[in-house]
Amino acid sequence: MNTVSVDLSLEQIKKALKRLPPDEKIALWRMLDEDIDRAAIARRFATSVKTIRRTYAHLSEQEVMKDAIKAVRAVRNAKNRS
Repeated sequence: MNTVSVDLSLEQIKKALKRLPPDEKIALWRMLDEDIDRAAIARRFATSVKTIRRTYAHLSEQEVMKDAIKAVRAVRNAKNRS
C-alpha cells in the first residue's frame, strides 16, 4: 500500500469540501460522525458552562444578557465582513 502525504490548510480543505456533491458530503459526514467522542464533547461543554456561570455569578441576568447581545452583534458583524 502506498502512502501519500498532502499538506493542505484547513481553509483549502473547507473549500474542497464545499465543492463535493451532496451525496459525498453525507458519506463523509457519516464517516466522521463515527469518530466523534461524544463524551469528550459533553465534558468540554459542561466545563464551559461552569466557567461561564462562575464568571457571571456576581452579575444580574440583565447585565449578562447585555454582554451576550454585544457578543452576538460582534460575531454577526465579523461574519458579514468576511
